Amino acid sequence: MRTHLYVACYRVEALIASQLEPEDFGVYMAVGTKKLTSGSVIFFELDPGFRSDYFNLEDLDRRCAPHPDGSPKRSLYISIYRVLEHLDMDAVGALYLVTRDGRVLGVQPGELAPEEATSTPHLYQELCPVTPLIASTLPPVAFCKFITDPGTPINVPRIFFTEMRTDRDETGHLASFLPYRSPEHVEDCLEEVAAPTGKTTKTVDREYSMEFFYRTIHRGFFLGDKDRVKFYPFPTKRELQTTYYTWWRSASMGS
Repeated sequence: MRTHLYVACYRVEALIASQLEPEDFGVYMAVGTKKLTSGSVIFFELDPGFRSDYFNLEDLDRRCAPHPDGSPKRSLYISIYRVLEHLDMDAVGALYLVTRDGRVLGVQPGELAPEEATSTPHLYQELCPVTPLIASTLPPVAFCKFITDPGTPINVPRIFFTEMRTDRDETGHLASFLPYRSPEHVEDCLEEVAAPTGKTTKTVDREYSMEFFYRTIHRGFFLGDKDRVKFYPFPTKRELQTTYYTWWRSASMGS
């Protein structure tokens, strides 16, 4: 059996070896066991040849071996701390989005379109290694580089985040189908950073509720630092309603 390397980056940050294929690993992590809490999961698959002086990846075939009955080793935790910052970005492959009942959607890295500065503020959910909800005038790549800039007072070495939807209704308020628990506060924060004060970011919520999370995703997910950003595009509305209908139906019922 082939040993895979996965990076969990939602609810927990961990490097995990497993003999399960991505879809089976997603089901295992989401649905849970007697000792594993169930719930939505997001993880990356790494190039199986990835090696690092920081992580203990030697002798994986011995440590991540099938059980005596021949069943695959489902998980071998290698690290649960400061994982993202010690990855080789070239080794990071597909992103997998798993619903709480184990529906798995794989997303390949995509091309980033050139960014243009606009007056329309963005809403970002940071996912790993920190989790605040942030309003910002910075477009995604600029935001990523700002958050990971060592010269910024508050920074992280690398960040994984998603851009959130900010659809408005005919009255100019956030659309009612967006499941934000305090839409008025979200609107106030977006308006504050959009004002000509020079402030580019504002924390909206330090403990954001992730219920119905997949319904709030705008363009997709971003993984990066001050030097490089990888983009994982979220499927279009048409793709979600056709090609990925089963996954989307599950995702729309809650994350």
